[in-house]
This record gives sequence, C-alpha cells and structure tokens, in this order.
Amino acid sequence: MNRAGRITVSLTLILIAGCKTKMPQVAGKWHGNGQLTASVRTAISNRPHTENVPVDVVFVLTQTDKDVHGDAAITAATNKPIHIPIQTGVIQPDGTLSLEGDATFGLAKAHLSFDGKSDPGKITGTVDVALDNVGGTADNKGPITLTPSN
Repeated sequence: MNRAGRITVSLTLILIAGCKTKMPQVAGKWHGNGQLTASVRTAISNRPHTENVPVDVVFVLTQTDKDVHGDAAITAATNKPIHIPIQTGVIQPDGTLSLEGDATFGLAKAHLSFDGKSDPGKITGTVDVALDNVGGTADNKGPITLTPSN
C-alpha cells in the first residue's frame, strides 16, 4: 500500500473510532411526582377497586455503559417511603430506559418496573409498583417525569 493509501485508511479508522455512539448518562439522583392508578384487591374481597394515588418517586442510579442499577424510593399518598433495589436496568443509545427491582418487607413483597426514555435533563415513562401482602394486592401504575435532584 502506498503512502496515500495508508493515510486514507488511518483517517477512516480515526473517523470510525470517533463516531462511536455515546451512551446517554442517567447516573445520579432523579425526583418526580405523579398520580398513579391503583388497582387494589383485599384478602376479604377479591373484587378489585381502583383509586388514584399521589406518588413521590426518587431514583438513585449508577451506570456502567448500558447497565443501570440503584435504588427507588416510592412514597404513595401519606405512607412511609418504600425502598426497592433496582437489580436490572438497561439504557439504549437512543435513551430508551428500562428498570426492574424487587424487595421483601417481612410478609410483604414489592416489584418495580419502569419503562421510559432519558432526554437531556429529564426521564419520562411509566412506573409500575406491584405490592403483595397478607392484606391483599395493589398494582400502582402511571406516567412519571423525573428531573435531576441534589
């Protein structure tokens, strides 16, 4: 290969290396408020009833390339916050974000899933928190927008 060919190949490799897609960064603390629709079934009556529940959501996320982990603090209505470790999370180059986690509190279990998108300065999507205990079950689902928090 002549010198001009080597220069062309070198420039092409530099351009390809420089064009690597940069992963969106979601590491940090994110906060949002919203209204979830709760579908509740009690141990006494298996007939579900629905209600709207105000919710406060905090995600504390760590990120390694496309893998995301962390903690979710969910406060529904005037209840104490519950913490759910985020064990599985993935962010795609286009900002698509999915998170999942499970927690056990004595006889109660909680499952969190979040599907959404990260854009500069915000994360939007749908959060679903399923609760199961001796008193019954509740599936709380709805849209949420989270912004960076200190």
